[in-house]
Amino acid sequence: MRAMSNEIQFGTDGWRAVIADGFTFANVRLVADAIAVTARGLEAPDGVDANRLIVGFDRRFLSPDFAYEVAAILRDSGYEVILSTAPTPSQTISFSAVRLGAIGGVMVTASHNPAKYNGLKFKGSYGGSALPETYAAIGRALGTEDRRDGGSLRSEDLLADYVLALREKLDIGKLSGARLSILHDPIYGVASGLPERVLEGSEARVTTMRGEHDPSFLGVNPEPIPGNLGPSIARMKEGGFDLAICNDGDADRVGILDENGVFVSPHKLIALLALYMVRRKGMTGEIVKTFSTSRIVENVARGLGVKFHETPIGFKYVADLMLTRDILIGGEESGGVGFGWFLPERDGILSGLLVAECIADAGRPLSVLVREMEEEFGTLHYDRRDLLRPQAAIDRLIEKVRDGGMDSELGGEVTSREEKDGVKLNFADGGWILFRKSGTEPIIRIYAESPSQVAVASMLARAAAELEA
Repeated sequence: MRAMSNEIQFGTDGWRAVIADGFTFANVRLVADAIAVTARGLEAPDGVDANRLIVGFDRRFLSPDFAYEVAAILRDSGYEVILSTAPTPSQTISFSAVRLGAIGGVMVTASHNPAKYNGLKFKGSYGGSALPETYAAIGRALGTEDRRDGGSLRSEDLLADYVLALREKLDIGKLSGARLSILHDPIYGVASGLPERVLEGSEARVTTMRGEHDPSFLGVNPEPIPGNLGPSIARMKEGGFDLAICNDGDADRVGILDENGVFVSPHKLIALLALYMVRRKGMTGEIVKTFSTSRIVENVARGLGVKFHETPIGFKYVADLMLTRDILIGGEESGGVGFGWFLPERDGILSGLLVAECIADAGRPLSVLVREMEEEFGTLHYDRRDLLRPQAAIDRLIEKVRDGGMDSELGGEVTSREEKDGVKLNFADGGWILFRKSGTEPIIRIYAESPSQVAVASMLARAAAELEA
């Protein structure tokens, strides 16, 4: 038995670490062994082969090599392993686990993290992120191994069937008829070229920028948030496009720019897509959001008369609900949006193209659709700060908020306090502020929402000042 590494910690969706520091070939093998051991204890539903696992990888430095090491460990542990022939989105591994009847899948990716990071995600046989108890079991299994004969390893194209499935879920005719012009910014990640493949043969036009393979991401974190989208925002402002679809490094998150180059928050996208699917497509189902996501989603669910759920932060909690309930759409504030009628998994390609379909159906610009939604359901302003500070200072602030010491300092009447995931203060005007510390780094994430944009800025500034004090 190998010595267990104390460098390996699992966050809300797997393990990530700096390449050549914590993310080494030795540690990757350690985690692969733990996955092999844990997968033996997973229940295999009907039609699922308990001895089959999928392995995929993104475009990061050495990702194909790390993926092969994972696949080899799983093969030597007696599994039938299917390894992707090319870089692929994380959700393709989830989709392939379902399509090929595998007990699970491993994705080598650090998602939206900086280029110096890499990581591993585990996907379940049901086609979504591993449940918390599965990651806990993998953590407990670190340092163990289970070598068996009979394993095999083969490579397979996992993208073709995924692209075909997206074509079947989208109204390609509607997108073609509107002759939309779409800018796609994959930020050098695995989404590059995929919207074109999905829309192949249609009259919709896709123009890709920052699509070449560059493991450095040219110094930009591959996360589709405004600070990382300067080039695509500038391109949109030149005119000629109906929207921009932007994706993170492993393509499971989406960022959308409207026809003017204005970033449309994921909160608004979740709400807008829920409205489109219920009112225009006649679809049914429940709506779910995570604890840090805007109340506009809740307002829309209430207006539609649709059952609403709120989960802790992390899409795996949304996926958990999708496994047991009829969920129409679920999402999180960081750009992860998924649909229970496809997979219990976030999908930055499907959600981006569904926004395009919504625009094609309405025949009106995205900015107008967002304005119409806010006129009906209310305008809310939202922002967040991620602050790297000493853990002691973070803990002090969290305790002060929990004990009521900040109630009178944030500019509003506190009506309730919630601790579903972090500590949230709710205000009489419908606004709120949430304090949540990272489980893997000395970082505190502070989220705020209010009908007043000034109030949001004020709350975040006051919270940051208290942290410094």
